[in-house]
Amino acid sequence: MILSRIARALKDQNWLAVGIEFVIVILGVVIGFQVTAWNADRAEQDVITRQLHEVRDDIRADITAIELTRDASLWRLAAAEYLLTEANDGAGLRSMSTAPGGTVDATLLPTVTEADLPMLLARVNLIRGVTGRRTGYQSLVNGGSLRLIEAGELRSSIQRYYAGYDDFQRNLNTFRDIRSAALPVLFEHGFSLFSDHEIDTVLDAARNNPAFLAYLRTSRETGQFQTASILAREDEARALLALINAELDE
Repeated sequence: MILSRIARALKDQNWLAVGIEFVIVILGVVIGFQVTAWNADRAEQDVITRQLHEVRDDIRADITAIELTRDASLWRLAAAEYLLTEANDGAGLRSMSTAPGGTVDATLLPTVTEADLPMLLARVNLIRGVTGRRTGYQSLVNGGSLRLIEAGELRSSIQRYYAGYDDFQRNLNTFRDIRSAALPVLFEHGFSLFSDHEIDTVLDAARNNPAFLAYLRTSRETGQFQTASILAREDEARALLALINAELDE
């Protein structure tokens, strides 16, 4: 219809009408492109929002798993500290050298009761990890959406968080390798990894076997590193969750 009007105006040499019709055509093209761009941007933002919801669900699941690992780590450290103290080992938690992962406030450690004594060695031996969920993060990365998140702090926090997860898992694998190397010392005394053991038997081994005492000391040191790391990991997860909530609630 527009083309027919333009042709008629040209035939009549109505240059004003020709100009008006050309302006209408150009505006229509420009508006069409703009609407297409707006729709594309909205669709892209919808994808990012959906993926951030997935990341938020993953972080919430991570926090639940981290809390369990944090409690196990605090118990591991408390058990090692108790056994070394009772075995009259001189260096306590407060006086030990600062571990690479940072120090741990001794007041955070659970109180060891008589009912806990048979399981103390099992708690020392337990190195609990965190099976993190990465579904949302992988969607962001594989879909190329991570770079499109406008909030720079949120984008960098997501990257740091998942990089930190890989570092944390590598450290846990190192601690487990150390535990594996000590298995002959444990087996020498008839100690399995996660069974109950009489406290007097465990303390007697610590007092009379330098290798077993060294294992308990090493467990306390790696336990401090592990506990400091998981506490920092929990802080990172909660901070990231707050950033995502703020972004999605806008």
